[in-house]
Amino acid sequence: MMIRRLALVSGLAVLSAVAFASQAGAQAVPQDVQFGGNITGTCTFTGTTPGTLAAIPNNPWVEASTGTTIGTTGTAGQTTVNCTSGGALSVAAPVRLAAPPTFVDTAKQAVVYDATANAFTSSAGAPFNNSGWLKPTTALTIPANTNRVLRVGMITGLNSAGAGAVPTGTYTYRVTLTATPN
Repeated sequence: MMIRRLALVSGLAVLSAVAFASQAGAQAVPQDVQFGGNITGTCTFTGTTPGTLAAIPNNPWVEASTGTTIGTTGTAGQTTVNCTSGGALSVAAPVRLAAPPTFVDTAKQAVVYDATANAFTSSAGAPFNNSGWLKPTTALTIPANTNRVLRVGMITGLNSAGAGAVPTGTYTYRVTLTATPN
Protein backbone atom coordinates (compact mmCIF):
# COMPACT_ATOMS: atom_id res chain seq x y z
CA MET A 1 0.00 0.00 0.00
CA MET A 2 2.91 2.16 0.69
CA ILE A 3 4.18 1.69 -2.83
CA ARG A 4 0.86 2.72 -4.25
CA ARG A 5 0.79 5.77 -2.11
CA LEU A 6 4.34 6.65 -3.13
CA ALA A 7 3.49 6.14 -6.80
CA LEU A 8 0.40 8.33 -6.45
CA VAL A 9 2.31 11.14 -4.72
CA SER A 10 5.13 10.90 -7.28
CA GLY A 11 2.63 11.02 -10.14
CA LEU A 12 0.95 14.08 -8.69
CA ALA A 13 4.31 15.79 -8.21
CA VAL A 14 5.28 15.14 -11.83
CA LEU A 15 1.94 16.40 -13.12
CA SER A 16 2.18 19.54 -10.94
CA ALA A 17 5.66 20.25 -12.20
CA VAL A 18 4.56 19.92 -15.82
CA ALA A 19 1.51 22.15 -15.24
CA PHE A 20 3.58 24.76 -13.36
CA ALA A 21 6.26 24.75 -16.02
CA SER A 22 3.74 25.48 -18.81
CA GLN A 23 2.19 28.25 -16.70
CA ALA A 24 5.55 29.77 -15.88
CA GLY A 25 6.58 29.77 -19.56
CA ALA A 26 3.53 31.77 -20.73
CA GLN A 27 4.16 35.50 -20.99
CA ALA A 28 1.72 38.41 -21.51
CA VAL A 29 1.79 39.79 -25.07
CA PRO A 30 0.77 43.46 -25.35
CA GLN A 31 -1.18 44.73 -28.36
CA ASP A 32 -1.54 48.43 -29.13
CA VAL A 33 -4.69 49.69 -30.87
CA GLN A 34 -4.03 52.95 -32.67
CA PHE A 35 -6.54 55.65 -33.53
CA GLY A 36 -6.28 58.36 -36.16
CA GLY A 37 -8.39 60.66 -38.23
CA ASN A 38 -8.37 63.74 -40.37
CA ILE A 39 -10.34 66.44 -38.56
CA THR A 40 -11.38 69.19 -40.93
CA GLY A 41 -12.54 72.66 -40.10
CA THR A 42 -16.19 73.58 -40.30
CA CYS A 43 -18.09 76.80 -40.82
CA THR A 44 -21.59 77.42 -39.54
CA PHE A 45 -24.09 80.23 -39.99
CA THR A 46 -26.46 81.21 -37.18
CA GLY A 47 -28.94 83.97 -36.41
CA THR A 48 -29.79 84.72 -40.04
CA THR A 49 -32.40 87.42 -40.62
CA PRO A 50 -33.72 88.39 -44.05
CA GLY A 51 -33.32 91.81 -45.61
CA THR A 52 -36.04 94.05 -47.02
CA LEU A 53 -35.96 95.48 -50.55
CA ALA A 54 -37.10 99.02 -51.24
CA ALA A 55 -36.93 101.48 -54.13
CA ILE A 56 -35.84 105.09 -54.43
CA PRO A 57 -38.45 107.20 -56.29
CA ASN A 58 -37.65 107.73 -59.99
CA ASN A 59 -34.78 105.21 -60.00
CA PRO A 60 -35.06 101.82 -61.76
CA TRP A 61 -33.60 99.58 -59.05
CA VAL A 62 -34.43 97.98 -55.72
CA GLU A 63 -31.94 97.63 -52.89
CA ALA A 64 -31.41 96.55 -49.30
CA SER A 65 -28.62 98.64 -47.82
CA THR A 66 -29.60 100.11 -44.43
CA GLY A 67 -27.32 98.54 -41.83
CA THR A 68 -24.26 98.73 -44.07
CA THR A 69 -22.11 101.73 -44.92
CA ILE A 70 -23.39 101.67 -48.52
CA GLY A 71 -26.81 103.29 -48.29
CA THR A 72 -30.08 103.79 -46.47
CA THR A 73 -32.68 102.15 -48.71
CA GLY A 74 -34.35 98.93 -47.66
CA THR A 75 -32.75 96.87 -44.90
CA ALA A 76 -29.68 94.64 -45.20
CA GLY A 77 -29.93 91.02 -44.13
CA GLN A 78 -27.76 89.71 -41.34
CA THR A 79 -26.10 86.47 -40.33
CA THR A 80 -23.29 85.29 -38.06
CA VAL A 81 -20.54 82.97 -39.29
CA ASN A 82 -18.04 80.93 -37.28
CA CYS A 83 -15.26 78.79 -38.77
CA THR A 84 -13.46 76.43 -36.39
CA SER A 85 -10.18 76.66 -38.31
CA GLY A 86 -10.66 80.09 -39.84
CA GLY A 87 -11.94 80.47 -43.35
CA ALA A 88 -12.89 82.63 -46.28
CA LEU A 89 -16.32 83.96 -47.18
CA SER A 90 -17.52 84.69 -50.69
CA VAL A 91 -20.85 85.97 -51.94
CA ALA A 92 -22.80 85.22 -55.11
CA ALA A 93 -24.79 87.75 -57.12
CA PRO A 94 -28.47 88.04 -56.22
CA VAL A 95 -30.76 85.47 -57.84
CA ARG A 96 -34.25 86.52 -58.88
CA LEU A 97 -36.98 84.37 -57.36
CA ALA A 98 -39.93 86.68 -58.00
CA ALA A 99 -40.39 90.12 -59.56
CA PRO A 100 -42.87 91.75 -61.92
CA PRO A 101 -42.23 90.57 -65.50
CA THR A 102 -41.52 94.13 -66.67
CA PHE A 103 -38.76 94.67 -64.10
CA VAL A 104 -35.35 94.75 -65.79
CA ASP A 105 -32.53 93.60 -63.53
CA THR A 106 -29.43 93.60 -65.71
CA ALA A 107 -27.24 94.86 -62.86
CA LYS A 108 -27.16 92.58 -59.82
CA GLN A 109 -24.79 92.91 -56.93
CA ALA A 110 -24.49 91.76 -53.35
CA VAL A 111 -22.09 93.15 -50.78
CA VAL A 112 -21.16 91.59 -47.45
CA TYR A 113 -20.02 93.93 -44.71
CA ASP A 114 -18.11 92.51 -41.74
CA ALA A 115 -19.23 94.83 -38.96
CA THR A 116 -16.32 93.78 -36.73
CA ALA A 117 -13.40 94.29 -39.11
CA ASN A 118 -14.99 96.92 -41.38
CA ALA A 119 -14.15 94.79 -44.40
CA PHE A 120 -16.16 94.12 -47.55
CA THR A 121 -16.55 91.47 -50.16
CA SER A 122 -18.70 91.83 -53.25
CA SER A 123 -20.19 89.52 -55.84
CA ALA A 124 -18.63 89.38 -59.25
CA GLY A 125 -20.66 89.71 -62.42
CA ALA A 126 -22.58 92.84 -63.35
CA PRO A 127 -21.67 95.25 -60.54
CA PHE A 128 -23.66 98.33 -59.80
CA ASN A 129 -21.54 101.24 -60.98
CA ASN A 130 -22.05 103.52 -58.03
CA SER A 131 -19.41 104.72 -55.56
CA GLY A 132 -21.16 103.16 -52.55
CA TRP A 133 -21.37 99.76 -54.23
CA LEU A 134 -17.82 99.68 -55.63
CA LYS A 135 -16.29 97.13 -53.27
CA PRO A 136 -13.61 94.45 -53.75
CA THR A 137 -14.64 91.01 -54.99
CA THR A 138 -12.02 89.19 -52.92
CA ALA A 139 -13.02 86.69 -50.26
CA LEU A 140 -13.53 87.99 -46.74
CA THR A 141 -11.22 86.40 -44.16
CA ILE A 142 -12.91 84.75 -41.18
CA PRO A 143 -10.64 84.22 -38.15
CA ALA A 144 -10.71 80.88 -36.32
CA ASN A 145 -13.37 80.32 -33.64
CA THR A 146 -14.68 83.86 -33.81
CA ASN A 147 -18.31 84.80 -34.36
CA ARG A 148 -18.41 87.36 -37.17
CA VAL A 149 -21.60 89.33 -37.63
CA LEU A 150 -22.14 89.94 -41.34
CA ARG A 151 -24.55 92.38 -42.93
CA VAL A 152 -25.63 91.50 -46.46
CA GLY A 153 -26.74 94.24 -48.80
CA MET A 154 -27.96 93.85 -52.36
CA ILE A 155 -29.04 95.94 -55.31
CA THR A 156 -30.58 95.01 -58.65
CA GLY A 157 -32.20 96.74 -61.59
CA LEU A 158 -31.00 99.21 -64.21
CA ASN A 159 -27.87 101.13 -63.41
CA SER A 160 -29.11 104.58 -64.49
CA ALA A 161 -30.28 107.09 -61.91
CA GLY A 162 -33.39 109.10 -62.70
CA ALA A 163 -34.57 106.70 -65.41
CA GLY A 164 -38.01 105.94 -63.99
CA ALA A 165 -39.55 103.99 -61.13
CA VAL A 166 -39.61 100.24 -60.69
CA PRO A 167 -42.89 98.44 -61.40
CA THR A 168 -45.09 97.78 -58.38
CA GLY A 169 -45.26 94.19 -57.21
CA THR A 170 -43.57 91.58 -55.08
CA TYR A 171 -39.78 91.26 -55.29
CA THR A 172 -37.90 88.27 -53.90
CA TYR A 173 -34.18 87.67 -54.39
CA ARG A 174 -31.71 85.24 -52.81
CA VAL A 175 -28.06 85.95 -52.03
CA THR A 176 -25.88 82.91 -51.30
CA LEU A 177 -22.93 83.20 -48.93
CA THR A 178 -20.27 80.47 -48.97
CA ALA A 179 -17.91 80.01 -46.02
CA THR A 180 -14.97 77.75 -46.81
CA PRO A 181 -12.90 76.54 -43.84
CA ASN A 182 -9.09 76.69 -43.98
